[in-house]
Amino acid sequence: MHVNASLDDIAAYLDDLLQVAKYQDEFGANGLLYRAGDGVSKFAVAVNTSLSAIVGAAKTGAQLLVVHHPSWPENDLHLYDEKMAALAAGGISLYSAHAALDCAPNIGNGWVLAEQLGVAVDATFGDMFGGHCGVIGSASGDFGSFLRATSQTLGVQVEAHEHAKSFGRVAIVTGAGGQPAMLDEARRLGADTYLTGEGKLFTRLFAQETGMNLIFGTHQATEAPGIRALGERIAAQSQLPWEYIAEPSGVF
Repeated sequence: MHVNASLDDIAAYLDDLLQVAKYQDEFGANGLLYRAGDGVSKFAVAVNTSLSAIVGAAKTGAQLLVVHHPSWPENDLHLYDEKMAALAAGGISLYSAHAALDCAPNIGNGWVLAEQLGVAVDATFGDMFGGHCGVIGSASGDFGSFLRATSQTLGVQVEAHEHAKSFGRVAIVTGAGGQPAMLDEARRLGADTYLTGEGKLFTRLFAQETGMNLIFGTHQATEAPGIRALGERIAAQSQLPWEYIAEPSGVF
């Protein structure tokens, strides 16, 4: 049976689910950013507003692309206009949930990944436009078994640094959560292990000198579970078919 949903209804559902109004200070990153039409018979989700995601969504016949990362002009430069043109040519509307998905209680990026890794969340941290993008909880087993589970879940070979004398309290900030200040906040909250997507020299050095285990699982891979879980929620609410559009290379 052919099902056609209203774009406005889907956007309103996401606005409410993710409390998008709370994150309007993050300009142009949360909510319906581009409208190509009013009806949706299929949607797609992706981590990034990449050209490959837009083309991939068009090939599936989707009229709506829901992403975690919008196209930021300061990052995409001239590609921003190309991406907007590609959306228009494909008849694809764009909805983005950046801080709104990073910080969504119980269903956000960190919460979803924690559940997949068996981390029982009991606290949050890491201020992001008034919400918390980090989660902390307990995990069983040892550091080695957690590493193996993380690599298997994410589908990438993680970068790992073991510095702590114990294992059992894990902090997760998906994506670009490698700021030493966030590691320190997690450490002060009792975390012995910190999992994020990417970081720098100073992330590695801070973890070493404060005795924290550190895991990098790539930006893309750590945030893919969250947007896929959001796709499942949209599908359950709208009864629409959907697809996840992966990047040609997932190691970012």
